[in-house]
Amino acid sequence: MPIRELVQKMRPSVPGEVLEAANNLNYRDFLTVALIVNQPNLFPDNWIYIHDPLVKLGRVQNFKNWSPDMVSDQNKSCLGLEYFCFEGDELWNMKDEDLIEFGKKELEAIGLVKSSDIEDGSVVRMPKAYPAYDTKYREMLNIVRQYLKGIGNLQLIGRNGLHRYNNQDHSMLTAMLAVENIHGANHDLWSVNEEKEYHEDSKHSD
Repeated sequence: MPIRELVQKMRPSVPGEVLEAANNLNYRDFLTVALIVNQPNLFPDNWIYIHDPLVKLGRVQNFKNWSPDMVSDQNKSCLGLEYFCFEGDELWNMKDEDLIEFGKKELEAIGLVKSSDIEDGSVVRMPKAYPAYDTKYREMLNIVRQYLKGIGNLQLIGRNGLHRYNNQDHSMLTAMLAVENIHGANHDLWSVNEEKEYHEDSKHSD
């Protein structure tokens, strides 16, 4: 649960200063336009970041390249067009059918796929996908953290629970450590991913 929403839903209500701090934690929202393309192979990448100012598209996922099992018909492909937006803005409020047509045009505009090859689509909206790091978030988060520290049986995990832009592996680690805490361990979940540098690599010894 997003930490802002957690604090807002607490009963009895939290002190005013804590609630105000939680209300000042902001988020970036996200939606995916999934398009079924009548082509077996489109490009070798798992995803492509789009930097063309002529389109609003931020990233394209090629789900079949993650795993063939993500596409039921191997003669086709499924692309996830990712748009970074805010809940309630023009893009977020666009009808699904209009977003699908919009996505088709943007793919064709950047020369990735012909719109005539796209035969179906669907839209998934994800509110609060990204915790926002604005100028006041650290101060606001510290106020909330200090209050929640007094609730002994509360475990905060994941990107939204910690209001931290964790990678998936870090988010899963906080969940596993939280389970250990429930069984008697004393892990500090806030310390996960506090290192200044993080590299997704592995070292092999000869």
